[in-house]
Amino acid sequence: MSEFKVTIYTSIKQNFHKNENLQSINGFKLMSKKRKRISRRRLAGQRVMSHVPIFHIETGKHKPVTAARRFIAENGLSAPSVFNVRRNEHTTDRFFWGEKGLFSAQYAEENHFLFPSLKRVVEGIGEEKIFEGLELSADDWEEIEEYEYAFV
Repeated sequence: MSEFKVTIYTSIKQNFHKNENLQSINGFKLMSKKRKRISRRRLAGQRVMSHVPIFHIETGKHKPVTAARRFIAENGLSAPSVFNVRRNEHTTDRFFWGEKGLFSAQYAEENHFLFPSLKRVVEGIGEEKIFEGLELSADDWEEIEEYEYAFV
């Protein structure tokens, strides 16, 4: 049984490197790699947050959140701001500094309509210009209007 698996694996590996566009090898169908779809709501948040100041900092001996909080306190920064905190050579954590505290940047992108400081950014630039070409579904707009930047 294991010899059979090794033979198939070796055959697939050899043929795959010869032609990476193969849909099947020796009768076995290969699954194509799926692309991860980013939600329109998150794309909209990324566009809004691209107009916010970004700071790149190192953690030093602190945890990423602590390093970001210390940087904010030492420099007296006001909301909104984005922080790219480099943990090590492979990992960077992203944070958003809003009126009510420090949030994950991904959370802020997905829920940008909850943050009053991001609403001011959108109003300053114009909704039409920021969201141009982005077709949010009716559900997305209903949710945004329902919250009206109320909570955070």
